[in-house]
Amino acid sequence: MPVHSLLFISSGQGASLAFLVYEILITLDDEVNAIWSKPRGSWIKWQFLFTRYFALAAQLTNRAIESSITSHMTMVTIALRNWYMCQVIVGSILMSAVEIVLMARVYALYNKNIWVGLGFIALIIGELTTVVIGVVMNIPGDDFGLESLLLTSPISYTYFGIGAIISQITILGLTLMKYRTAVRGGWEKVPIMMLMVRDGTVAFFILLIATTMTVVATSTQNEYAPIGNSWFLSIVACAGCRLIINMQNLPNRTETSTTSSATAIQLTTLWNDFDLEVIQVSERCAEDYA
Repeated sequence: MPVHSLLFISSGQGASLAFLVYEILITLDDEVNAIWSKPRGSWIKWQFLFTRYFALAAQLTNRAIESSITSHMTMVTIALRNWYMCQVIVGSILMSAVEIVLMARVYALYNKNIWVGLGFIALIIGELTTVVIGVVMNIPGDDFGLESLLLTSPISYTYFGIGAIISQITILGLTLMKYRTAVRGGWEKVPIMMLMVRDGTVAFFILLIATTMTVVATSTQNEYAPIGNSWFLSIVACAGCRLIINMQNLPNRTETSTTSSATAIQLTTLWNDFDLEVIQVSERCAEDYA
């Protein structure tokens, strides 16, 4: 590959890291006010911190390794090959963390329906299983070299992408189905309902585009695929953190909304010990959520 292509790839990957750091800085006030203040037992607090700083750690590690290689430092090839294989696992873990947030919101919309919950668990397990299969079936051979890590992406990203896209389509479909129920019931304009539909739809298209581009670039062995993989980590982390921040800031931006007694909706907790603010429909509207 020409030197200018290598420089272009390195610049694109550096830009993805800069974007992630910028996003962290501009939302740091929200993180301090809405996340840090939560008790240690709040799962959404740790979900946010993991999503944000796991992606940052992965980005910094990748950039450090790439800088070491281009600086001609002595590197252990076997260790680099293992890290190369783990790239798709890192991306899968990050995507799963964001999907769990989306699934928890939809699970609450369906009044904690056990079948919805089991369906989401099956999706996560299936997604992780396809990743493991993809990694095992695409172990780098003896021809793996330092340039492989710099210029190519693991083909196992294709397996991961298929599972992730299925999960994302399922989450969006269930959200829109419940929104249809809200429209029929006359409470579709309740702030929290509007927020969940808006954020859920936007997150779907962002994650779908990021996943699809990563899969296509990897499966076609495009020379610029490593850029897409770096941006994938930053985009997924930013989308996941924005979802959590928007939900946590909702009570501060709006007053309690009320509709008719038959469709009253209130902010409550999904699980008392988890402290996630979600929707719960009143008893008189429970049948619509069944």
